[in-house]
Amino acid sequence: MFQKLDLSKWMLASSAAALACTLLGGPVLNAQSQIERPKVADVSSDHGPVQPLQEITLTVHLKMHNQAAFDKAVEDLYTPGSSTYHQWLSNDEIARYAPSSAEVETVRKELQSHGLSVLSVSSDNLSIRARGPASSVESAFQTQIHEFERQGKTFHANVTPATLAGPAGALVHGVTGLTSFKMQPYVKFQINPRTGKPNVRPASSPSTQLTIKKATGGFSGIATNDCFSSAAAVSLTTAGASLPVGQYFGNIYDNSPLTCSWTPSQVQGHYGLTAAYKAGLDGTGQTVVIVDGPTDGTQLTADLTQFATLAGLPAITTSNFKVLYPDGKPTALSLEVDNWQDEASLDVEWVHSIAPKAKIVIQIMPTEDWTEFEFAIDNARLNKLGNVISNSYGLPEALFGAFTVQGFEQVLKKAAAAGLAVNFSSGDGGDEGTGSPSGGGQSYPATSAYGTAIGGTSIGIPNGTTNGAEVGWGNNGAILSVAVDSVFDPPLELGSLGGSGGGESTFIAKPSWQKSFTGTGRQEPDISALADPYTGAVFFEFGQPLAGIGGTSLASPIFSAIWAIADQKAGKSLGQAAPLLAKLPAGAIHDVVPLSSPTNVAGIVFDTSGATFYSSDTLLAPLYTTTQYFSSLWNLTGEYVDLSFGTDTSLTVTKGWDNVTGWGVPNGLTFINDAAKAK
Repeated sequence: MFQKLDLSKWMLASSAAALACTLLGGPVLNAQSQIERPKVADVSSDHGPVQPLQEITLTVHLKMHNQAAFDKAVEDLYTPGSSTYHQWLSNDEIARYAPSSAEVETVRKELQSHGLSVLSVSSDNLSIRARGPASSVESAFQTQIHEFERQGKTFHANVTPATLAGPAGALVHGVTGLTSFKMQPYVKFQINPRTGKPNVRPASSPSTQLTIKKATGGFSGIATNDCFSSAAAVSLTTAGASLPVGQYFGNIYDNSPLTCSWTPSQVQGHYGLTAAYKAGLDGTGQTVVIVDGPTDGTQLTADLTQFATLAGLPAITTSNFKVLYPDGKPTALSLEVDNWQDEASLDVEWVHSIAPKAKIVIQIMPTEDWTEFEFAIDNARLNKLGNVISNSYGLPEALFGAFTVQGFEQVLKKAAAAGLAVNFSSGDGGDEGTGSPSGGGQSYPATSAYGTAIGGTSIGIPNGTTNGAEVGWGNNGAILSVAVDSVFDPPLELGSLGGSGGGESTFIAKPSWQKSFTGTGRQEPDISALADPYTGAVFFEFGQPLAGIGGTSLASPIFSAIWAIADQKAGKSLGQAAPLLAKLPAGAIHDVVPLSSPTNVAGIVFDTSGATFYSSDTLLAPLYTTTQYFSSLWNLTGEYVDLSFGTDTSLTVTKGWDNVTGWGVPNGLTFINDAAKAK
């Protein structure tokens, strides 16, 4: 369905002459690449030309002087043994690669000559923000812009390749905003299979939620210890004689009236952080920056304050939590149409849960257009807001194009040069229905070589131990009263209920630190943490403690908080995490491997020896690449559901690195200490 692009030449091209240039030498500027029509336009409904007066905001990224020299400098920063290893560049040092004031003025004047207003020029002279009517944008960039609709969201996009007019065109590296991609937050809820609605429930009754003592953790009503239990055989009787009677032996999911989720103290213990806290490693002196879309910051602060109290975490004050609106507050309409309140609550509450003494700065953007998120990341670098930036959003690569993302790539490369760890969720839809790890379903910006991609896991899966196992996140489901699907396991009727995103990029070349990997593209994810909403987390929103939330939106703040603790141990920023992970000694990362359940729900048609259960139907086998997964029975208000764990579309968990969990999950204090030694 999607054509794979080999853009390794674009990513790696550098001439010997360019490498020989010094920062004081003349500029090395290549001819401008056109900003292509984005792929999203080909899979969306075209509503025709935008209204000529529709306001459009753009970020024009300018070409660096000595781009190849800058790329080499960034590479050396992450190469152990180099003389500049982890000697991060200051904003002033990055600005030395910027175009001259005269070149900036050339671009500024060209934009203004077409009726665009220049809002700002970045302090490093590497980008210009501009705004104006669509007609002026079309004139300036010699293109046509249409309005499109996809999955209920409207956006605009250039329908023909775009190039800034005049001599200024040769100075442009990339433009963000010609396409107003709507970034997707990767928050995921449990789904009630019958209603298709989120299965989110109060963690405790409203009458008692404000009087719960800290000793109980504040969320005592959550049935975390009863999600899986051994039980006698359950007979599934049906009204129709043609329906089979299945037998299930043990591993019942949610054998209580409450939704299963984990509390902060339980997740802290699961990832071995108790020992770190005892050693004073709790995020003290660190700041984690979070980037989110339209959110009510006042409500967010109130909810985080209550969450901290109920969870027994340090109190929220103006000294450890700050809400910023770097590009203005969201409008009432934006909060109604593109509300990110769930996402923001999850982000701030779980950074605070894992790094309880770290400061949190959340940048709330006025819209969910990708231009805003790019702006927020650059703003965090330029204003030195913090060394770790957590991002829980993205879109499938199949919607982008290599030149479409050039501006975003430059922002992320500058962040890496400055020693910032910019982390991105890898996505919640596995391969996004493409049927291949390299089919375009992998998520950008997580696939950028200048960020770290955070995948997802399920925790507490029964394996005979007290704490249970951690497995790659991937759920499927089937209502067992439906005859045609009650004989299949993995369950197929409801399809995929979510899974960790991953795979090989279609347009980002393989970085040097993945040289041993197969293929030619950058692979994601790099590392993982809890994400499965069916073994998910508690959170607090609109004055009420709730359960049943997850997604790689949960994994990203968990890992970002752990990485901030590693920075604390190191006494300096460790920079981007991804290049370092593969070099850590054995034991720093817990390898996530497949797990088979001892029995399966539809055992009447499968092997009953206690071995792996997997459909032998040749028509079904291509739908799954894993033959090891966990099968559970969910008694949902008297209706039985076959719920699987570890079935993540065409993505597969293996020993070592895999495209579901990356290298695995952080191993507590050992991970923190070993990462810190790499400083």
